[in-house]
Amino acid sequence: MSERRSEKILVLYSWDRLWSLGPGSGSPDFHLSLSALGEAFARVTVVHPAGAGCLASELPPGVEAVSFPWPERIFSFSRLAGCSWLRRPAFALDWLLRLATYWLFNYKARRTARRVASTDNYTLVAAYGFMGVRAAESIARSLGAPLIVRLFGVSLGLKGWSRLVRLAQFEEVLSFRCAAARWVVTQDGSGGAAAAARLGVPPERVVSLLCGVERPSATAQSPDRAQYRTGLGLPADCRVVLRVCRLWVQQRVERLIEALPRSLPDGAPVAAVLVGDGPERERLERLATHQGKRVLFTGALTQAELVVHYQCADLYAATADRTNLTNSVLEALCHGLPVLALEVGEVGKVVRDGVNGRLVAWNGPAGLESALTGLLADSHRLAILAEGARRTAAELIPDFAGRKRREVEAFSLEE
Repeated sequence: MSERRSEKILVLYSWDRLWSLGPGSGSPDFHLSLSALGEAFARVTVVHPAGAGCLASELPPGVEAVSFPWPERIFSFSRLAGCSWLRRPAFALDWLLRLATYWLFNYKARRTARRVASTDNYTLVAAYGFMGVRAAESIARSLGAPLIVRLFGVSLGLKGWSRLVRLAQFEEVLSFRCAAARWVVTQDGSGGAAAAARLGVPPERVVSLLCGVERPSATAQSPDRAQYRTGLGLPADCRVVLRVCRLWVQQRVERLIEALPRSLPDGAPVAAVLVGDGPERERLERLATHQGKRVLFTGALTQAELVVHYQCADLYAATADRTNLTNSVLEALCHGLPVLALEVGEVGKVVRDGVNGRLVAWNGPAGLESALTGLLADSHRLAILAEGARRTAAELIPDFAGRKRREVEAFSLEE
């Protein structure tokens, strides 16, 4: 291990957890980021909202945590929007509640961070996520220390740049309207660097980082694909479409269920394996049952448990609106699993049509079903795309060590 750097970093963290689906499950990007800092710098202290996530127990070595009181759930008026005549008032009330929540969060985070800052000579302040940027900026100013804004994807620009859109997404806009020395943005396909440029951030102050993926062991024995299907209760000749994500509305998993073919022209059955958990799970299970589709819900799995699914599935499908360049898409490519993705954001920078997968526009379930059927029925084409996926991974996608090295470089302002 190289010698630790002398910088001491105070992090204002926007969430109460490190792993979105429980320790070791979900995107590893947050863990890799803090793990890299903990290994490289003299001290890293995370100030975070208290909650059910138990972030302190999930932190990597070299990182300590201090929490501030925060309610686990904030009331939302958006549920009233189901009534058409209440839609506009509900959204207006929700916006006002979000605004009040934002400033209350920053007030509480700033109070706690100021107390923590008085205990040591912190030389760098970082805001992880949108919520605590104003508090981090205030603390950095009081310490005379540089500020780094660390974002893990943005939504800005996906619905245009009108004043109303920017007002609706004020948390993200304000995260670029601060006196930061650098913005470090995960390149998840949502266009963070482009959003920063649109809001006047000099390009030399923006660092984009692709998620890191742990490579499959070269010596590990490949699992038996037929046995994998039997273990899931599927026919041995069943074609499997994989999706790994948090089951919430933004991922639009229902599109995959609605478009999933029951069988191929040659009669081979088709199934979807959905790995993950979240508030949409019950609704999606009902939808699959109602439509009579073979859909298996595994719940959240650790990174190690995911490997067999990536290695034994026939195709990965990404059907979200905001971005389809998530960590699971990169993991699929690293395992040689072709990706069928809806063409949104900057997904085409990694998922290349005809090279490692297929890009399609969302024109309804029929178009997506046709694309799924065409790929699953052509085993020769899938094999070519699998080789392309491995080449893409070798050329573009960093492993965990490389990902952490780039994180440290991004936080080393003097270099």
